[in-house]
Amino acid sequence: MATTLTVYLGVWPRAYILQVGDSRCYLLREGRLTQITRDQTMAQELVDLGALNPQDAQRTRLAHTLSSSIGGKQSSPVVSEFEMTWGTVVLLCSDGLVNHVSDARIHERLLSMQSARQACEDLLQDALEGGGSDNITIIVGRAFPGEADTSGSPA
Repeated sequence: MATTLTVYLGVWPRAYILQVGDSRCYLLREGRLTQITRDQTMAQELVDLGALNPQDAQRTRLAHTLSSSIGGKQSSPVVSEFEMTWGTVVLLCSDGLVNHVSDARIHERLLSMQSARQACEDLLQDALEGGGSDNITIIVGRAFPGEADTSGSPA
């Protein structure tokens, strides 16, 4: 048995993502959704080598075969670092979400979110309606200054 891991650590104004496997991190910043992590699957390895196009990669069973995992034969954690800005939305999720909900729908949900909880509940419902049968893990957070903060520093 093996598992995936995606961890977010914020040390304002920097953020760090540690990722193993095919759980993902997305950022919504200035209206643009960006996938920060790279799926560590055999299909993605073939896409990176130019042997498979991204559309075909999603339809092959290799899309669900991990090339790196915790507890598997190979574990190759990747750490990414980026600058945070106020209003940036961070989404951490398992493949149980992205296998059933398109990036376009995720983008739409995050753009219209009223709260992190509501965004998670809406995305979960989308995944279940899309046929979700795997575990579906969703964490959403948004960076914003505290009410008493007027210095521009994190509260």
